[in-house]
Amino acid sequence: MRQLITSASRRAVDLAVGLGLSLVTLPIVVLAAAVSAAVLRASPFFVHERVGRGGRSFRLVKVRTLPLTTGPYVDKFALDAVEVSPSMARMRLLHIDELPQLWLVVAGKMTLIGPRPEMRVLHDRLDPAFARIRCEMQPGLTGLWQISSHCTGLIGQRPEYDRIYYEYRSWRLDVWIAYRTLLKVLGRGTVALDEVPRWAVRSRVRPQPVVTSEV
Repeated sequence: MRQLITSASRRAVDLAVGLGLSLVTLPIVVLAAAVSAAVLRASPFFVHERVGRGGRSFRLVKVRTLPLTTGPYVDKFALDAVEVSPSMARMRLLHIDELPQLWLVVAGKMTLIGPRPEMRVLHDRLDPAFARIRCEMQPGLTGLWQISSHCTGLIGQRPEYDRIYYEYRSWRLDVWIAYRTLLKVLGRGTVALDEVPRWAVRSRVRPQPVVTSEV
C-alpha cells in the first residue's frame, strides 16, 4: 500500500509540475524549433528510442541540434568531432533541446527525477544486475547522474550514481536533485556523491562511490 501511495503521489507531482513547466516553456521550445529549422534546414525535432521502466522502449523527443549527417545513435564521445553551430551549441549547453521531454513526463513515459533513459544499444551492454535496477525506476528528466561531474561519460562507466539513487530515493533526495539541477543550468557546477547531504538520504553515513568495471 505504501508503494502505491508513493507512486500515486509522484504521478500527481509529475502531472502538476510537468504540465506547468511544459506550458511555461512552450514559447521557448517553439523559438528553439524555429532556430533549429532555420540553421539545420531539417525537421526541428529529433526522435530517439530509449529504454524505459520495465525495459520497454519509448520515443524520446528533443529539439534537433546536430546536422543530419550525424548518425542517430552515435556514441557521445564521437560527438566531439561533430561541427555544431554556435546557436546549437548554446542550446545544448543550456539543455533547451531537452525541454520537449517535459511532455513525456505529463504522458507518463518519464518522471521529473530519475535515471537517465539509455539507448537500447548501450543498455544491452550494461551489467545485467545494474540494468535490472535501472528498469525498476521510471527514467527521469534529471537525476543524480545527470547533475554529476561524470555525466559527460557513459552511464555504465559510473553506475554508482543510479545505484545510490535506487537505494536512497525519496522526496528529500528528489528536492535536492531538483535544486542542484537548477544550479547546474545556471552554471554553478556539477556535484560529487560526497556532496549529497545526509538529510537527503536520511542516513548517518554518506553514500560512498562504488566503482565497477562496467562499460
